[in-house]
This record gives sequence, C-alpha cells and structure tokens, in this order.
Amino acid sequence: MALPLDAVYGALALFSFLLALVFVPAARLFGKTFGFVDAVNPTKIHREPMVRCGGLGIWLAFMGSLGIAVGCAGLASERLLPAPLAEIAPNIVFVVPKLSALLAGATLLFLVGLADDRRPLPPLPKLLLQIVSALPLIAAGITIKAFVPGEIPAALMTVAWVVLLTNAFNFLDNMDGLSAGVAAVALFNFYIISRAGGELFMMAMFALLFGAVCGFLVFNFPRARLFMGDSGSLFIGYMLAALSAMVTYYEAGVPTQLPVVAPLIVLGVPLFDTVSVLLIRWRNGAPLMKGDLNHFSHRLVALGFSRTQAVVFIHVLTLTVGLTAVNLRHLDWPGACLALAQVVLFFVAIHLLERAARATGEKERVP
Repeated sequence: MALPLDAVYGALALFSFLLALVFVPAARLFGKTFGFVDAVNPTKIHREPMVRCGGLGIWLAFMGSLGIAVGCAGLASERLLPAPLAEIAPNIVFVVPKLSALLAGATLLFLVGLADDRRPLPPLPKLLLQIVSALPLIAAGITIKAFVPGEIPAALMTVAWVVLLTNAFNFLDNMDGLSAGVAAVALFNFYIISRAGGELFMMAMFALLFGAVCGFLVFNFPRARLFMGDSGSLFIGYMLAALSAMVTYYEAGVPTQLPVVAPLIVLGVPLFDTVSVLLIRWRNGAPLMKGDLNHFSHRLVALGFSRTQAVVFIHVLTLTVGLTAVNLRHLDWPGACLALAQVVLFFVAIHLLERAARATGEKERVP
C-alpha cells in the first residue's frame, strides 16, 4: 500500500530533524574544543561566551539526510511510494547537475561562515565570496527569470538575490531562535507553494532543510545553548535564495504574473529587517556592516516586548505575511493586487507604530 504524499515528505523532515538532534550537540562539542566561541560584547545579547558554530550541525543534518534520501529514491519499492513519486524516482539522475551546483555554492558559503565563526573575516572578502557562490547556480541555469529578457540581467539578479538573502539572515541572527525560526516558517510556506505547483523535488528540498533547521531550534530557543554563527546563517540564507529561485511560480493557466513576487513576500520580514537597519545606520552615519542594536527585534524590545515575545511576534508575522503568497497563483488581478496591498500595509502599520513609540519616548525624555 502506497504511503500518502505528505507522509513521505513528513518522514523526510522528521529524519533530517533527528539527524540534527545528533549533529548539533556534536557541533557544540566541536566548537568548545576548537575555540569557535562568541565572546561577550555590547552589541550582543548573551552574557557569557557561547559556541557559535551550530551551522555545522545544520549543514551535516541536511547533507546527510539529502544523501540518504537520494540514495533511497532509486531503491524504494513502487508499492510504497505514492504514484507521482514512483514515476519521478528513476529520473533523480537528471537533477544531479543542478543539485551539485546548489550544494557547491551552499558548501562554499558554509565554509566561509565556519572560518568567520573561528576568526571574523573582513566584510569585503565575505562579499566577494558570496558573489562567487552564486556562479555555480548561474552555470547550472538556476537564475531568476521574472519575465526579464536576457541571460545577463537574469544572472545579475541571481547574484544580487544570493548576496541579499545571505546577508539578511546573517543580520537576522541577533536573538535566540530568530533567524532559524524565520527560516523554518519561510521553508514551510515555500513547501506549500511548491506543493500547489506539484513540484515534488522542491518539496523534498524544503522538507529536508526544514527538519534540519527545526532540529537546531531545539538547542537555540527559547534559551540558546549555542548559536548558529555565520556558518548557519550564510548557509540557510544561500539555500533559501537558491531554492526560491528554483521554484516555478508562474505557468500556463495561472491568472496573473504576480506569483513571481512570492519569494519577496515569503521572505518579506528578513528583507524588511535588512533594509530598515541599513537605513537607520546610514541616517546615523554608522558603518553599514557593523553590528548594532537597531534591528527589528531590538526595536520591538524597545517597545516593551520581552526577547522571547519579540522573536515569537516576528515568527507569527513571517507566517502571516508569507501565507499571502501561497494563494497568489489562484487569484485574478484585483484579488492579487489586494493581497499585495495587504502585505505592504502590514509593514506600513509596523513602521507607524515604531514612529509613534519613538516620538513618545523622545517626549518623555524632554525635561
């Protein structure tokens, strides 16, 4: 008797999750042994040194579960697999070139992040390596099309997308459970979008990464026992950038072309955090890439949230905004435009709330 389709993907996520429960503590031991420790400083919230190479556990869990899943795909009995999976399992070999390009770029940034976790790297080399990491995707034909003609614009958009997302999740990693939790919610939303489009391979990739990230969250939220570090944030950001570029959002029969903006909606919260904090730093004349306490999460704490409440609020906001993208392929032009307006208004409301709170605080400080 064949298993239900979602049960197979649930099993993939669970397997990756269980591997993470093994590899993340191993990464913590590795970090303690070899000095991957984040010292206390004024821009950080922790009050004692913390191992910061938890990304090693995420990377190992994902790579291990993916390797086993690919190996089992050709061995699984057709009687156990749902009919759609049984049909495509023998064709797994045809995705190897794109999968290899994806894993090559992701592993490069993971290693860059791991080196940075041991000893901070200058911003420029990190930026250059982020650009280099996008080149395997372009070579394999994994680019952002979005109805923009020409290979060069598509390649440039892909590089920009990879650099933006890797830095966005790096910026977002400023409170326990924040970056990993937002990533898990985004992966869930992308899984639903891929399911609606019948993209079975993409569903598997999102499920496996979701499981690995959730396994890390067990050790990172609500109170962190280790941090993911740049090895985790750069790897997760890269994977979300690359995988989101591989999903098909528009196809014949879809009422509008607006589903192509789905990744911007699903990842709207980390993008909002990145843009807003860069604007604040620019306005204050501070270095753009130097850490501070002006992130979205810090601003929520300034409004009176506890750290845990701020993180949960951002998780819920990510889910709420992201779910808007799930239905875009089913909406006509008026409905899709209203959905996009709703997303924009979410962030406008948050901005107005922050402005009002800041103005109130300034009045209270005036003698």
